[in-house]
Amino acid sequence: MTNHSSPKEGKRLSRVTLEMSLKPFKRLDDVSIEETCTEALRQWSPLLDMADAATVLLWASDGSEILEWRGELADRFEWGRYVGFANPEQFTHTRDKTAPHIAKPYIDDPAELTYADLKRIVAALKRVAAERHGLPMEVGATFDAGPEFAYSDFKYVRHPEMNVAELGGETITLNAHYTVACAWSRLLADRRAYAAYPNGIPEGTPLGTFLGKQCASYLPAIGFDYIWFSNGFGVSYFPWTYLGAHYDGTTFGKADPAELSDKALSFWRAFKAECPDKRTEIRGTNYGTGMDLAKDCIPLRALYEDGYLAYPPPNSPWGALNYDFGLELTGFLSRIAELPGTTYPFRFYANDPWFWQNPWRDYYDRQPHDIYIPLSAARIGRDGEMESAGIVEILTVDTERGELRAEDPAEIVPHIRRAYESAPDRPGLATWLYPFRELNALAEDRQAAPRIFFHDWFIRNAINQGFPLNAVLGTDTLAAMDETALAKLGNTVLVASTAWLDEAGTATVRGMLERGANLLLYGDVREPALLGLLNLRRAEPLEGDFELSHLFAEDIWHTPDGGTARHSRRLRHRADIGDGGLAETLLDAADSHTEVCAEAKGEGGSRVFALRRSLPAWGGGTVAWVRGSLPYEAAGVTHLPQRQAAEWADAAVLLRYMLQSFGYTLLQEKHDPASREALLLVSRHDGGYWFAGCSQDTTVRLKLRFPEGVPVPVGHTVVAGPGPGEFAGYRGFRDECRIFVDQAEHTRIWCRENQPAPSRAILAKRTLTVAGLKEAAVAVCPPPAALAGGRIEVKLDGAVTGIGEALAEAQAGDGVLRLRGVSGTLDVSW
Repeated sequence: MTNHSSPKEGKRLSRVTLEMSLKPFKRLDDVSIEETCTEALRQWSPLLDMADAATVLLWASDGSEILEWRGELADRFEWGRYVGFANPEQFTHTRDKTAPHIAKPYIDDPAELTYADLKRIVAALKRVAAERHGLPMEVGATFDAGPEFAYSDFKYVRHPEMNVAELGGETITLNAHYTVACAWSRLLADRRAYAAYPNGIPEGTPLGTFLGKQCASYLPAIGFDYIWFSNGFGVSYFPWTYLGAHYDGTTFGKADPAELSDKALSFWRAFKAECPDKRTEIRGTNYGTGMDLAKDCIPLRALYEDGYLAYPPPNSPWGALNYDFGLELTGFLSRIAELPGTTYPFRFYANDPWFWQNPWRDYYDRQPHDIYIPLSAARIGRDGEMESAGIVEILTVDTERGELRAEDPAEIVPHIRRAYESAPDRPGLATWLYPFRELNALAEDRQAAPRIFFHDWFIRNAINQGFPLNAVLGTDTLAAMDETALAKLGNTVLVASTAWLDEAGTATVRGMLERGANLLLYGDVREPALLGLLNLRRAEPLEGDFELSHLFAEDIWHTPDGGTARHSRRLRHRADIGDGGLAETLLDAADSHTEVCAEAKGEGGSRVFALRRSLPAWGGGTVAWVRGSLPYEAAGVTHLPQRQAAEWADAAVLLRYMLQSFGYTLLQEKHDPASREALLLVSRHDGGYWFAGCSQDTTVRLKLRFPEGVPVPVGHTVVAGPGPGEFAGYRGFRDECRIFVDQAEHTRIWCRENQPAPSRAILAKRTLTVAGLKEAAVAVCPPPAALAGGRIEVKLDGAVTGIGEALAEAQAGDGVLRLRGVSGTLDVSW
């Protein structure tokens, strides 16, 4: 199988990966193994049919089976036959071995497995895939950094030193509730025989060397084609917390970046020196590129460019567990901004073979938002085209009881197929301009860690506040784009941090502005050229407590007395995590091309917090800027930052409000100030808009207005008139929108799919009906092919209307068919 391939013509995916444990193999005779493999692949065959090739990622144990390998197929090995936490002595919160969450056998009397049994299972999977599905099949082995999945004498009895990290001559720890294997650790002497070390392990052997040699023997002996490093192994000693060796929650820059980065790379050099021919793939941490650089100096750019990784890490499954989809998307977008090859994976957390949760049923309520949300995301390539994930990975096809439930793929796969049928083919409302190379270079300076921290965490908060960011463009990719490719960016708002905007970076964004682009910047402004571009100057940096004032329409919630209230405008700004103190003031207050949109006023004075500017020389280009702040309070060792009390504002919502400067009003209405905001992404496909999101609180309502008017998605009823239209919330949603309405009077307008009735003019494939219009301007976004061919018919109250002039304008302009003065019921066919 080609490691870096894109899908062939006619296929949407280059690869499908089905992850599974050994639990379904309750009987180990050849017939039973064949039947189990056949059923597992049969259930997911509609997904396999979308791909050129397939892999099975086989979760045999926790990787200790590789460490223990002596080269003897007849040896038994400890496998992941439990439900719950193995090795309880490794967990500071779980040492009571009678507790219900401690590992217990998944069935009475589970099978004893030998390496020979494992080899037969691997061979059967490949044979069934080839004979029954006509697919080339690879099978991957797994190595996990933690103690949960299976009991391990190697990790915790004979070689506990592999779980200890040394840096700068000292042992590093955050006193988290458990530790993981440190990739750069060294092993103590061991006289036991191993396949790679029949006379024992020499004192001080690097773990990477030992694991590489063991894999070079084990993988081909069993029939494995590649190896997957799980839960941050190979990149971070602290994969589960937003803190790390470089940031402990109090102090940034604790480590020498060069040393910390080299520690991680030393593992890869050692491992690949011994196992160069087997592909490596990684799960990565739960965080984004900038987050990992700020806390652990993870050298992702080097892993990409030096050929250690075939693909970037996929989206983290952590969003399924804590509903932090902003964190999931921030990590996903930041990792795919640039690629080590030509495609990247999307991973869906369907079941869990180790614990008691099976997310499709237990967390998602069988709602597909964690399919449609990440698959609404895409990267922009050098040719300006959108690139969706070319690999789909399913974690896992079996449950913790070893069940292969046919109804799971029957429900899940149609959503995946539908997501690819409407995959983004042009940028949506906002695109993250991600400085992948620049951030990695910036991380070499330990003083830059706070800026890098702010770079990603502010975007995480903004997405969780409903900011519609689902496309990414790497700065290296941007630099390689020609004028034809740049033109495909359309009118998407390019979102960029100020952290990387030195003189050269500022020249880049100025050039985009002069092409008429829309830019939305965030962060502290220090570069003189950028200060001039924004009409700002620097004053004394301030931190502490402020009152925010702004010009935007904003979210509201209803109070028990029937009134309404708005979010707090009190801001508690921490300079240490907030990209420094607030320092920006206007350079020229008389400049008529600058509008101050938000200010922060404190005891030390007033600072500009948001503005927008557009010069005549920019040809319609507009730059907006939000200073930003992070509402995190100082806390101990936690997985995620702790939110300040509700009385303090989360300034990330201003990114969503600032889209009003570009014609997009995206507001939310609540019935409780504690309600979490709805997540909203807006992608484009075949001329239309696609809304995807999640309302954790279904009483939250969206209030939307675009430059073309109020969106009326297919299947929805919207009250449209002046201002934004209101949409009822529901848990997970994905809606197509091709109709926008602008009218002076509020009426109830609905849009629905209708039959493509026979016509003398066109052979229609589709009809949308819109009713309730009153002297409305209606904008229709048809498929470009139908528009170019003039294959569009419009009926008003059943009578065909002439649209020649409007059609010509749409063909020559932006592809939007604009109809004016419409009352009644409109049928649009193509």
